[in-house]
Amino acid sequence: MFSVTNTRGLAALACALFLTGCTTTVTVTSDPEGAMITNRAGTVKYGYAPVEVNFDKDVLEQSIDPTDPMRCAKVQGFTARWPSGAEAHSENPLPVCDLRYGETVALKRPQGVEGEEIDLRWALERAQRRAVEAEMEKKRLENYLNTPMFLFWRPY
Repeated sequence: MFSVTNTRGLAALACALFLTGCTTTVTVTSDPEGAMITNRAGTVKYGYAPVEVNFDKDVLEQSIDPTDPMRCAKVQGFTARWPSGAEAHSENPLPVCDLRYGETVALKRPQGVEGEEIDLRWALERAQRRAVEAEMEKKRLENYLNTPMFLFWRPY
């Protein structure tokens, strides 16, 4: 017999399995890194590149043109804006052809636009900050794994 607790646990597991795979991720990168990524209209800020933008898979499937031989969904394109004010844009609408694994969009800073030094300095500062954060996370995990509650398990 199933108890109420077991039934709730099974229901939660079923929901988790059912909801898995309901999104498609589009990764947006910039060169140099650290550009603010927005939608083409500029109304939605996704964050500093690299960023991952999730789209509802069902909505994407509804946007597929049945006459398109590639069967690509369409999403609004992206804009990358660097601290100097330089901008780069993706296609609009942006085709997303792999709804299972998503897409990667690379936006490159345009050549000949003033302020490249500012943008490179910003990218370097971000990379250095991420390196420090990664080192802190590594030390935190080492501390966690080396605590006495793991007497019978060692990572070595």
